[in-house]
Amino acid sequence: MSGWKKVAVMIFYFGASAAWFVVLAGIIYAFQFWLFLHLPGSNTPQVQELSVSPGMGAASISRLLESKGLVSDAEKFYLLCRLKKSGQELKAGEYAFSSFATPTQILDQIVAGKVLLHRVTIPEGSTLANVAEIIEQAGLGPAAEFIRLTTQDKDFIHSMDLPGDTLEGYLFPETYYFSKTNSAKTIIKSMVYQFKRHFSKEWKERAKEQSLTVQEVVIMASMIEKEAVVDSERPVIAGVFFNRLKLNMPLQSDPTAVYDLQNFSGPITKEHLQRQSPYNTYQKKGLPIGPICNPGAKSLRAVLYPQDVPYLYFVSNNDGTHRFSTTLEEHHRAVSLYRQNKN
Repeated sequence: MSGWKKVAVMIFYFGASAAWFVVLAGIIYAFQFWLFLHLPGSNTPQVQELSVSPGMGAASISRLLESKGLVSDAEKFYLLCRLKKSGQELKAGEYAFSSFATPTQILDQIVAGKVLLHRVTIPEGSTLANVAEIIEQAGLGPAAEFIRLTTQDKDFIHSMDLPGDTLEGYLFPETYYFSKTNSAKTIIKSMVYQFKRHFSKEWKERAKEQSLTVQEVVIMASMIEKEAVVDSERPVIAGVFFNRLKLNMPLQSDPTAVYDLQNFSGPITKEHLQRQSPYNTYQKKGLPIGPICNPGAKSLRAVLYPQDVPYLYFVSNNDGTHRFSTTLEEHHRAVSLYRQNKN
């Protein structure tokens, strides 16, 4: 029986002459409520997570907190909500509370909507499919919905005010913090915002100086992202690609030949290089029709500020670096050396 119910029973049985009991009971209840406000629900050090569902009222949340051992009395927590007029301000979401948090601290956190944030890292060179999988594994939404929004929902894609028919290339590789209440659209917009923030006015002016569109910069940067491992080689590879474009030579970038193969895991074979695809730069001169991944700032900068080199060819050294060549004869020797080292 709650404190107020006990007071009512006393008045019923003892009448007005028992008014001092009412005063005493009120003092006792006020002291109990004061203790409730200043003492945590548990003395065991731990972090307790719980989810407040949309539409849950103050009474339901109070009972949930009591069941998790975060508050000692649901009725008193509900009274606290009423006294602070917070009943309509409680926000849904996933929360993490210290067992040492007081009821007031817990209420303030729910009112402020300070929900649990999940750390999500998008590596450079991730494709849309990779990003969608990372989001799903973090428990932030199904990969299929992420793919649909970034490749099929044309109204949403065009609302981002970006070139291209998909958002491939524009989900900036970064570490993000999202809550489970964030929608897929919110997550995507955050990544696009980071791309726009990094692709500064200076970079846009630089692209114009090179007679490149933003889309062309992103496409070439995505190729460099897939080719380069060592940062110092990024502007060198960019220089090679520009040299080939000037001579109307195919770019012959291996990663472009397999980009549109679903669930491709390698290795890239001769048959892959010979397949017809608008992305395959062995069969199509010039840039692919779109980015093949989401490049980072270093690859974007490499396209905008390429190194002036004489090279037309490069092949892997099997250690993350490349051997660059000016003539086809030099390149053939480098390829032979690559095959010997590989075997």
